Amino acid sequence: MEQTKHKPEPVQQGNPYKLTRNQHIFPRASIERFRNPKTGLSALSLAAKKVIYNVDAGNKLFCANHVWDQRAEGGFGASIECDFQSLAERLIKGDTRWLSLNHRLITRFYALWQGRARYADSPEPAVKFNAGRGTPDLTRDFKERLEAWHTLYIDEENSIPSRQATGLHIEHGIMVAMREQGALKWRLCRASPDAGEFLVPDTPANFYIPLTPTLALLGASDIDVARPNVMKVINLTALAHSRRFVIAHDWTRCFVDYSEHKFMHSRLRSRLNLFPDDCVLARNN
Repeated sequence: MEQTKHKPEPVQQGNPYKLTRNQHIFPRASIERFRNPKTGLSALSLAAKKVIYNVDAGNKLFCANHVWDQRAEGGFGASIECDFQSLAERLIKGDTRWLSLNHRLITRFYALWQGRARYADSPEPAVKFNAGRGTPDLTRDFKERLEAWHTLYIDEENSIPSRQATGLHIEHGIMVAMREQGALKWRLCRASPDAGEFLVPDTPANFYIPLTPTLALLGASDIDVARPNVMKVINLTALAHSRRFVIAHDWTRCFVDYSEHKFMHSRLRSRLNLFPDDCVLARNN
């Protein structure tokens, strides 16, 4: 069995089976919540090393080029996304009673985002089998029809296409995450008025999911208010782990001035907390 390099395969003219070409790494609906009414949507392009203003949420900067198959995009991926966005809307509106019922859903979404970010620029190569295992005379039309039906196949060259192999790896990654992190608990975290705003990374890290500029989900954390130095840690971590882009609602609010704040000394903890509350502003100093 051999592996060959991924090559985005063009769809037929008119894209008759509505296959998704530009596949969002972080969901479009989530990105739209960071649109600024004055400057539009803005993103830092790490390749160009500049902030791009008034960019469309469908911009290719935020997307992979047909890296995973339609089963991963419009099948299990869309199902997880749809459920998560429904939950996110409820949480944003203040209906927090749904949070305790949906920890596993949030973990599934986080794992989906992880998989998309991991393979967006490094997809799995096609898997080539020995002769005789493929289906001869497969037309492009029939292959696109199979993909639209979320059906896997071995093509006429005895290969599982790269995008299907990548979709399988994303799905497997979600299953592994649910087995290893299925008991993970998530907490809503709000930015304090003096803390600034959350950044949106292209790659998830440390169980952080931004919902709005001032609201995020944190896993394995007991922090429900992000004060200035906590926000600093979250945003610097988001920036450090990103590969393509970082999105902000207002760049002037993402790294506020921390130099005037005094912070409490560290306290011993029974377990590692990536966002320790010893970063919280010491009001009594």
